[in-house]
Amino acid sequence: MSDVASKEYANLKVMHADAVLLKEGGQPVALLPGFGFTAGDQPFKMDLLLVPFAHSGYVTRLFFERQIQGRAGNWNQHRVVERNWWAPSWNHVPASMRWTQMLSAHLRAVA
Repeated sequence: MSDVASKEYANLKVMHADAVLLKEGGQPVALLPGFGFTAGDQPFKMDLLLVPFAHSGYVTRLFFERQIQGRAGNWNQHRVVERNWWAPSWNHVPASMRWTQMLSAHLRAVA
């Protein structure tokens, strides 16, 4: 794992102690099990997967354990790290951001 990925992962661990670093296609991805967030004034807790590199035509991706009805748009299912995930159409979150910032930017899609 690169020094940059190690530092970014450490910062995510501060935000979410249960974060786990995995690999997809030889690159680091961050699993955030049971991550709590708000979408449309409703509290949610679900597994999220942050992919801090280009994936499926998007600059970076945040995958959700399940779709959030009425939030974001154009949800599609993907298979990443041997698991099915959902992601809305939400692009242009740059890979140059810190992973904590990237996570927040992606969560705006469902806010």
